[in-house]
Amino acid sequence: MKSRSAFEFTVRKMLRQNAKLYFWTFTLREVHSLKAAMQLWNQFLTLLKRNLGFRGVRVLELHEEHGCHFHVITNRRFPIRKILSTCERYGFGRIDVRRITDAAQAISYVCKYLSKRRERCLKGARLWSAFGKIERTRVRDVLVDTPKVRLLRRIMGKPSVQDELNGIRLAKTWRGELNFHRALQKAEIAYLLSFDPEYLERQQIWQKVRFAGLVHLSHPWSSGSPLAEES
Repeated sequence: MKSRSAFEFTVRKMLRQNAKLYFWTFTLREVHSLKAAMQLWNQFLTLLKRNLGFRGVRVLELHEEHGCHFHVITNRRFPIRKILSTCERYGFGRIDVRRITDAAQAISYVCKYLSKRRERCLKGARLWSAFGKIERTRVRDVLVDTPKVRLLRRIMGKPSVQDELNGIRLAKTWRGELNFHRALQKAEIAYLLSFDPEYLERQQIWQKVRFAGLVHLSHPWSSGSPLAEES
């Protein structure tokens, strides 16, 4: 969520600089590994930045048939003929560019790639990044303020969102939970207990009933369900 918000803020800052946005799609001719595809893209992008001042944000899409696609949003026009003259050198075939008429719709369209379940081959990859001379919003600069997040920050021993915005650094009197997943579990339980005090008691009862074999977890249509055997 923070990454998607940072992406959206960055695009909207580009929009403030120039009311015209352009949507590019770069497709490699062949299917490459992620490492090889990123190397080709970075070499290609370095050349475009040096020769044309290419700038914007890049979003990586993993296509089932064509491998990696690189979607780019820019806030100025660039000579497509000059870009086409160099794209073949780095393995790019089809290039598509069009004017964005609805910025909100374009942002929503690109954000769906950031919301998809991350494939195993994309582990550790940056799904989006800004490049060139544009004003950026970093992911770490985005602060989320919800009741659950407040509990999570407190459990991890971090300052509140308000204190962080005001630049206040309080002296730590205790060591918070360093493991994020354990802290998240504690925050979720604390959040549920804040409006459902009997939550833990019901969970304990449910576990006892479950382990005693008094309930069947299989769906009626599954092979392991006693109802399926009876029918």
